[in-house]
Amino acid sequence: MVNAPKTSRVAVWAWVLYDFSNTIFSVTVLTFFFPLWIEEQVSEGALLSGAGLVNGATALSALFVVVSAPLMGAFADLRQRRVPYLILLTVISVVLTAVLDVAGGIFVGLALFVAADVAYQSALVFYNALLPGVSAGRGAGKISGYGTAVGYLGTILALVVLTYFVSNGETIRAVLGPLGGWLETGGTEYSNAFLPTAVLYLVFSLPAFFLVPDPVVRAPRPVALGAAYRDVMTTVRNLRGYAGVGTFILATVLYTDAANTAIANMALYGRVVFDMDDTGIRNLLLFSTVFAVVGSTAAGFLTDRIGPKKTLLGVLMLWMVAITLSAAALGAWMLFVAGPIVGIALGGMWTVGRVMLVALSPPEKVGEFFGLFSLAGKVSAVFGPALTAVLLLVFGGGGLGYRVSIGSLAVIMAGGIYFLLRVPDARPGRIVEKYSAESEPPTEKAGAVDTSA
Repeated sequence: MVNAPKTSRVAVWAWVLYDFSNTIFSVTVLTFFFPLWIEEQVSEGALLSGAGLVNGATALSALFVVVSAPLMGAFADLRQRRVPYLILLTVISVVLTAVLDVAGGIFVGLALFVAADVAYQSALVFYNALLPGVSAGRGAGKISGYGTAVGYLGTILALVVLTYFVSNGETIRAVLGPLGGWLETGGTEYSNAFLPTAVLYLVFSLPAFFLVPDPVVRAPRPVALGAAYRDVMTTVRNLRGYAGVGTFILATVLYTDAANTAIANMALYGRVVFDMDDTGIRNLLLFSTVFAVVGSTAAGFLTDRIGPKKTLLGVLMLWMVAITLSAAALGAWMLFVAGPIVGIALGGMWTVGRVMLVALSPPEKVGEFFGLFSLAGKVSAVFGPALTAVLLLVFGGGGLGYRVSIGSLAVIMAGGIYFLLRVPDARPGRIVEKYSAESEPPTEKAGAVDTSA
């Protein structure tokens, strides 16, 4: 086995910074400011609460990603290019996030949210598929951990800086003069966070657009919807031939379902069950995020040392503890006990999951398998928020409904652990090595049949 040459530090940090940028979008649009903006817009006595509307819209966007993500991964593998798709989808998400600032009402805002989330989630298919190319000679776990950790620093930046825009619109408008006309004033204006989010998302994505390697590991083929669809169908039919991939995808559906649903409802859970104000919710998110940085980095090093499977099992056990503590919390103080565990588990989950998939994937199908990985996450994102919306409707949008919906996530997480135990303990070294030597595209002999699909 040849020693893989190291990817340049510039390329590594360009890739890492994209995690920083997209997490700013995530905390603003998916977790904090947008859900609170929707809650603010809903009139009293409405059939669905703000939480119900946000969970419903999240489920709808996930449904679109379920259909599109595997095809996008197939496009990347057919063309052997990922960066152009990353650029296009990120720019679309940035523009839609900026337009949220001028949303003409709650339903226009929800429609823009769905479209922006679809573009954001789709871009992650291509971003994650670039991991083998940037981790050559450096350890896929460690690089993935750096990305996730820096991403959570983006969360901290978003919560601190964007909260200032939300709470001090009048002051910032006076400083910016004519350029501040977009800012709303008169109180806590959650919509003030949307345009700065779009700007930060774009600025910190730029290095990845130009500096991340995009290696070719097989001869590119023409991109056509029919060919991409056939590739996906062939892969799905032959999934049993890829040891452990199908079982890992099923485990991912379950554990991601539980984790994403818990995170998406974190702010509203604190507000509804314990009457926490904006400052308390923000402080809880900040406190948890500090531990997510630590958890991401530690999980990355552990992954390279003991392997992704053992590390991920440990992470999911932490999730079980955190979910149980949150659902049974006697007061807001218990959320500040569960919060650090959530942070460590969340950072570890994102760090290790993508390394595990790289370890299980054939080199020429990394993009397609990340499409299936994204599909798994989105299937869970359809089921989790939809289940939460139903439970809130059945048990009411108050404390009881929220406790029941959060408590149900422990059962789902246990299912994820059950299936992960049945996945082989694979390591990503051979895949990273294949990506380490960027060269001219391989050529196929005339008349040869491509059996890689």
